Amino acid sequence: MGTHEITADKRQAGFTLVELAVVMIIIGLLIGGVLKGQELIANAQITGTASAVKSIDAATTTFRDTYAALPGDITNPAARLPNCVGVCNNPGDGNTRIDTDAVDAGMTANGENHVFWSHLAAADLITGIDPNLGVAFGGDYPSAPIAGGFHAGFDSTGVLGENPQSRTGHYLVLHDNAGGAPAGTALSALQAARIDRKLDDGAPTSGTVFESVAGCDDGGAPAVYDEANGGAVCDLFLRFQN
Repeated sequence: MGTHEITADKRQAGFTLVELAVVMIIIGLLIGGVLKGQELIANAQITGTASAVKSIDAATTTFRDTYAALPGDITNPAARLPNCVGVCNNPGDGNTRIDTDAVDAGMTANGENHVFWSHLAAADLITGIDPNLGVAFGGDYPSAPIAGGFHAGFDSTGVLGENPQSRTGHYLVLHDNAGGAPAGTALSALQAARIDRKLDDGAPTSGTVFESVAGCDDGGAPAVYDEANGGAVCDLFLRFQN
């Protein structure tokens, strides 16, 4: 009677506990790396947006010092600004304001809050403006690092957005509707809150940075940003040229 030698098929061998542990460690490192990368991107977007607001303010101040007029409001841009063509050629009325009360009403075609950016770009004080793209963020208006982009204008009512005690003056609006008014759809409440804390008091209905429409805050008193809401429910007004 013959004998048979039984041998193990190594191809059917499973992972050892050590190998499984190594795989799990690698997967954990990959997940941690992705999450950390997302956190770094989010932080960079917040910091970049806050820096953009400060840069626009500084560029506007430099323009005023150089030309004794506000961008958008200057009465003779074609004669004074280099490379001023197209939209840039539209003059302002020289009343030291950028389109009275236009800040919450959206874009006025060829108005002061439209050509404001072209005048800054012609003076080589900002980048990111491409007239070939027309009425769009990254076109006639600058994009924001976090989402959407910026409009600029003047408010004379003293009751702007959801801040019942806002001061009159010039404001940027950060939103995602290049051709119209803010609708509260650009940022999450957490993003808005972090920008607010970078630049102001961190409250959605007070200070110099605040929400444009209801829905970004928690509805309490005093109001705080509804940071647990992950939806895009916020736009911001940001006072500049104080």
